[in-house]
Amino acid sequence: MKKLTALFLAFSLLLAALPALAEDVQIGYVNTETKVYMDASDKAMVDGVVSLGTQVRIEEETLTDGIGWYRVTFLANEKTGWVLADDVDLVIAKKAIVARQAEPAAAGVLAVTDEAAFPVLRASGLVDPDTLPGAPNPSMYSLIEVGETNEMVPQIRDRLKALGYSVDVSGKKLTRDFTSPIKQFQGKNGMEQDGVCSPEFQAKLFSANAATKKTGEPLTQTDPLTITKGSVKTSSKGEGIISFTVKNKTGEKVDAFDFDMRLYSTYGDRFLFGSLSDKVTITDEIKIFNASEERRTIGKNEEMTLSMNMGDYYFAGCMVAIMAYHTESGQTVRIPEDQRHWFAFGKGVTAGYQPVLITALTAEEQRLAEAWPLGVTGTYVDPEIAKFYNAREGYLVTGMEPGSPADMAGLKAGDILLAIGNVRIFGDGSVDRAKAGMLEGQTVTVIFFRNGKVWQTQLTRPGNMTSI
Repeated sequence: MKKLTALFLAFSLLLAALPALAEDVQIGYVNTETKVYMDASDKAMVDGVVSLGTQVRIEEETLTDGIGWYRVTFLANEKTGWVLADDVDLVIAKKAIVARQAEPAAAGVLAVTDEAAFPVLRASGLVDPDTLPGAPNPSMYSLIEVGETNEMVPQIRDRLKALGYSVDVSGKKLTRDFTSPIKQFQGKNGMEQDGVCSPEFQAKLFSANAATKKTGEPLTQTDPLTITKGSVKTSSKGEGIISFTVKNKTGEKVDAFDFDMRLYSTYGDRFLFGSLSDKVTITDEIKIFNASEERRTIGKNEEMTLSMNMGDYYFAGCMVAIMAYHTESGQTVRIPEDQRHWFAFGKGVTAGYQPVLITALTAEEQRLAEAWPLGVTGTYVDPEIAKFYNAREGYLVTGMEPGSPADMAGLKAGDILLAIGNVRIFGDGSVDRAKAGMLEGQTVTVIFFRNGKVWQTQLTRPGNMTSI
């Protein structure tokens, strides 16, 4: 009976659609979450899932075993596939195009016609090569004499030590103990070795390409738990298989880890998976990982390869990042979203892609950021997702608090923040860094992406306000 009903509905849809197809291009909206198949059969390989409201153009229609199918083009990315006819509501193209028009920009929101006018956007997804994330404002650089007390001294000391130049002093006074490491740094970085703490020395010290004492090369961040290789394969049964290898460089055994996996089909949204783990829980967020019934660990410098059968779903590409891990000594390390390294493999993604985004916030930056609410929640849009959706890399606003500073600036859920003031925006960490740099009552320019275009607006931090 169900098959007869489906057959009747399919014929009704096809007959109703024929005159319109003769007169107009047929546009439809997916009326439920539905699978996209590689052929007009529910036995064909699944090539993704599309959500309710996805807009399609009808290219072809057919019946298979009495069931109606449409071959459609997805207007968001011009890719094609087969979906059940019952899962598409048809409308004429003219109405659909009107429905897709961008809503008018809010008052005070202006289109950006020349991105070159905003140097912060030249980062092209990462940081500018000569700019160290979280570096002091260049206006703070000045000549600091030996014996002088200056707010910059602790930052100079910490940066020298991070690069391998030992300075065993504390406080805000520039003592003679700094002379030798400054000379060593100057020598490694092709500068005159005069030992003077000059503005030129400080500018080089806080640049991303400052050379370390040991190697003479810029300091690079390495992951204690890193992904070394991965693959996406399709078996003879049409099943998608994802494999990747994790190497332990923590210096001790690792008995648990969490990862974020982003899978890319030809059509639908990416899919999020948490940790694949057993029932043994260390904390609410990180779990013991077992590859078998027995508890396993990853020893020092050892590797573990994970292989996951994705059923009858086919995925063209995959990206994986370690979110957190737990060592046998009891240490739990969580990696903030905009400091994670993504390892990409398969089709449609950049092989081995591992960006280093922002450096960790200092305690002072965290305190200043927590002093006032911006009013948004969101998630990092990495370059691969941005490329897939023809969007921009940045911070996707997923939630907006009514009456908040962001709301008053004309921002909306769905916008992708690109820059706040002179801070390039990626994830929560860079948003907090931008907040930390704003004074009470200060107004800065916000650059964001909406409906295929880049816009700008003005954001004002409220005065005399504190918040968690």
